[in-house]
Amino acid sequence: MFSISNTPISSEDLTETLQNEKAGAIVVFHGWVRDHNEGKKVKSLEYQIYKELALKEGQRILDEAKKKFNLHGVMAVHREGHLALGEIAIWIGATSSHRDDAFKATRYVIDEIKYRLPVWKKEHYLSEKPEWVFCKDHHHHVHFSEKEFYSKQSSLVNQDKLKEAKVLVVGAGGLGCPVLLSLAGAGVGHITIVDQDVVSLSNLHRQTLYSANLVGEKKAIVAAKKVQELNPFIHVEGISERVKLEHVQHDLIIDCTDNLDTKYFLHDLCHKLRLPLISASVFQNEGQVRTFLPGEGCLRCVSSITPDDSLLGNCNDFGVIGAVTNTMGSLQASEAIKFLSQGNNSTITHSLFFNVADLSLMRVKNLKKEGCKTCLGEIEIKENSIEVTGGMEILDIRNLTDEEVFAMKPHGVALCCHKGIRSKRIALKLQEEGYDVYSLKGGVSSL
Repeated sequence: MFSISNTPISSEDLTETLQNEKAGAIVVFHGWVRDHNEGKKVKSLEYQIYKELALKEGQRILDEAKKKFNLHGVMAVHREGHLALGEIAIWIGATSSHRDDAFKATRYVIDEIKYRLPVWKKEHYLSEKPEWVFCKDHHHHVHFSEKEFYSKQSSLVNQDKLKEAKVLVVGAGGLGCPVLLSLAGAGVGHITIVDQDVVSLSNLHRQTLYSANLVGEKKAIVAAKKVQELNPFIHVEGISERVKLEHVQHDLIIDCTDNLDTKYFLHDLCHKLRLPLISASVFQNEGQVRTFLPGEGCLRCVSSITPDDSLLGNCNDFGVIGAVTNTMGSLQASEAIKFLSQGNNSTITHSLFFNVADLSLMRVKNLKKEGCKTCLGEIEIKENSIEVTGGMEILDIRNLTDEEVFAMKPHGVALCCHKGIRSKRIALKLQEEGYDVYSLKGGVSSL
């Protein structure tokens, strides 16, 4: 078992817990706080750990060691928080039939923990300022300071405002990946990622945070780990579920989603709660970015009805190039950094339209309609409840027209399309006619 402790570690108690009469050997390793490092006098250490990811990856390391070295048992405990001189920072124990296996296992575990876990250490010195230490590999450390980390941008942004900011990024796909990397690098202090999807092979060409070995993993969790590793001075949280009202309590919301239902839900919710929103979208070689501020115009000023995704198409229907999503995501992140740092940006009054194919750019003044209820926040937000995740007979309608589905008069089933958008629209119409019909949440992409 791998665990994290905020209280002193007792080697004796842990060793007793691990002992096994079937084992011929037990090997225990523990590293403690010493009073020096690379010629500097150390007075204490401070550990910060991204718990959710560290616990998962730490247990994975122990499972690997148990299988690789034929162990009877293996445990590891890592401290977090502030540690005094002499305190145990990490304890590892392994039992095996032969001592050589246990020796090798403990060495393997400590090396993998140093290399793979999101653990950051700050050394507090007697006569110098504290420094963060990053375990770059198994053999040496790299010292750096927060000031040095941001030294190349500090003259261009208000670093203190970025550090204090709390940003919600909805969608960790083609737009979300460049947005997250840019926000983390800039030093946005708290980033929350919400995405219900998993890593897919067909998306890797544009979703640069992921790799083929991560296919099937939850995007939000993987993205949070990757982004946290980039910058130890920020906090990143991943939530693997559909965005809800309870998530949207941040200083800024960034919409990186690819369907209109979610975009309009976020748009309306941000106006209702009087929160700033930066939204972007991509269609083939073109993209657009816009910032929404309460009272400064909105999508409902143009049309009160949410457009149907099936009429516009998406990446699955018309294709998408990674360079386009990366470009638009970077522009979106730039607008977010300017807004957080300065309180304004270039897309509050005008929407930006960019064609990457011919490098043409157009700025269109945002429409503001007098008396718009959405702009005034005088709207009621309802989260639709007609979707189901399973447990019913599924009717695949991907190769059927709307008319063919209506003619079937389905009853007691869940309709299923590619992403659940078209099936949801049809299910709503059928329900109005009295049919017991639902929509499979997330469509085939969720299965």
